[in-house]
Amino acid sequence: MAKPKLIKVCLMNQGLDQETPWAHDLGPARGPKGSRKARLINVPFLHAKPTWGDVVVVSPVEDGFPTWDRQGVAWTKIGTRIAEDGGRWAMIVDYAPNGKGDAFGALVRACAEHNIVCEGAVGPRNGRPGRSYLAVRNELTDVNVMSLLRTAALPCKLFQIHPKPASGTMPKRATRRSVRTTKSRP
Repeated sequence: MAKPKLIKVCLMNQGLDQETPWAHDLGPARGPKGSRKARLINVPFLHAKPTWGDVVVVSPVEDGFPTWDRQGVAWTKIGTRIAEDGGRWAMIVDYAPNGKGDAFGALVRACAEHNIVCEGAVGPRNGRPGRSYLAVRNELTDVNVMSLLRTAALPCKLFQIHPKPASGTMPKRATRRSVRTTKSRP
């Protein structure tokens, strides 16, 4: 079977929060002329859903990429705007390297061991942690993910950003001071 064609698509919500992840073109779809089914192969930064593995219907727009529009649908009803759920949800994790190796590379490898897709948003700089977006299998909770990643003995400190951790279950969010402290430890 031939590998699906790679295309750029645009995700938005009523013209706002536009981003352009890569997707596999799965062929024609119902909708306006030229509509296509597209399976996302990136973890979007501005949209928690759809995410990596989800199939959406994109439609042609003048002077732009084929587009999916959330159309203001409430988060609790977002499944109505997704043609096929890929079985993943989005999580955001900050990481503060401790200077003992490639923190992001280690995070990516640790995620891959648990079939979690990890993409970098921004790297650490100026005393601030880096940020990664994860597409997590539905079977795992955020607590499971953080436990698995912390068990991996990564060369960084992790901070759960989204979903917001339950009170008392995670360390406080990274600050410049905590990152500097982490880096200066032997």
